[in-house]
Amino acid sequence: MDEPHERTRDVSREALADVATRAARAGGDYLADEFRTGHVDAEYGADDVKAVADREAESRVLDVVRGAFPDHALHGEESGRVGESRYEWVVDPLDGTNNFASGLPAFATAVAVLDDGDPVVSAIYEPLPDTLYVARDGVGATVNGQQLETGSDVALDNGTVSFVVGLPAIRDEELAKRAEAIETALGDHCKRVVETWSPCVDWGLVARGALEGIVCFYPDVYEQHAGELLAREAGVVSTSREGVYVGASDEKTRDDLLAVVDDV
Repeated sequence: MDEPHERTRDVSREALADVATRAARAGGDYLADEFRTGHVDAEYGADDVKAVADREAESRVLDVVRGAFPDHALHGEESGRVGESRYEWVVDPLDGTNNFASGLPAFATAVAVLDDGDPVVSAIYEPLPDTLYVARDGVGATVNGQQLETGSDVALDNGTVSFVVGLPAIRDEELAKRAEAIETALGDHCKRVVETWSPCVDWGLVARGALEGIVCFYPDVYEQHAGELLAREAGVVSTSREGVYVGASDEKTRDDLLAVVDDV
């Protein structure tokens, strides 16, 4: 008997990107409306926040995907994995829940499409500034429809670097200690280290060249797939190892950041 993914019809990258864009906007538009009410229904933990808005936004994202591709697999941060298919949609409905719950206007909805496990399309939507990033494997990346190419003339010691720490590291005592050490070391080599608690916002800034680099330590897959593809298609130079991703607009900055991480 054929495997399930072998019965899934081929879908063009353009068609996948169109649905990913509509899905990300569906989630993001809902979040913007909820954010402006000033009321957040949420459960607060020591290292995370789970808001009703996460589930509601994810429901809206998945409704769009199901309507277009009912035979595709889904992997939502809130609902988990559903189905088996060559194509898998990985969704972070509210990247930046802590910010959302605290009234900080820095959050996004992220959607990535995997084809046999490889990210081929991603859409990241920041609803408050109405900023939409779309990336297609081998085609490039755009921001609000304009071609996107990374690049920064700022030297690392005068620059800003994003540091992203995933929940696997936060919840492991030894990894958490190493994360703190990496952050301190990064601070010795650049002007500022930022932790926005919304990695997809940072990915967009790196892709635009507004940040000089990004270091991810045991990142969560829900935003990593979308962000890493966006960065790659925008021209970010990167290195990935187990538990670590380092990206920058040029090889020297990437290598310098990687050396900092390796020395910790």
